[in-house]
Amino acid sequence: MQQENQANQNVGSMMKPELSGTDAQKVKQEIQKDVNEGQGAMTSREAGAMRD
Repeated sequence: MQQENQANQNVGSMMKPELSGTDAQKVKQEIQKDVNEGQGAMTSREAGAMRD
């Protein structure tokens, strides 16, 4: 519910990343951590590297 309200408030500020309330660097680090742990979908590049 809280996310829904936050999304509604951010609709008018989508073109202003500094107002989104999200730290892009932190998100990138979290994604990298998940990838390193093997979580998340495999990319086409990763899948291609697995070919014989």
